[in-house]
Amino acid sequence: MFVDHGFGRSQPRRGADVNDPMRLSIMQVIAALVAAVCVVIAFIAAGIGVISAVFMLLAMAALGFIAWTAIRRAMNQAKP
Repeated sequence: MFVDHGFGRSQPRRGADVNDPMRLSIMQVIAALVAAVCVVIAFIAAGIGVISAVFMLLAMAALGFIAWTAIRRAMNQAKP
């Protein structure tokens, strides 16, 4: 005897489904994915900012060293 369990067709929704308050809509899933992408981009941007700041500090230190050695050399040449 064949028993139809309803797997082949969509079943009507029950009136009192206990999972309804926890079920996400398509818009909520899309919003969560967009938020996740934004968080990843924010972390990448923060990392780029940190790396840029480190290289800026290295460049400033190099320019300071060049200026300091040039001034020191000029002062030593000015002495008789």
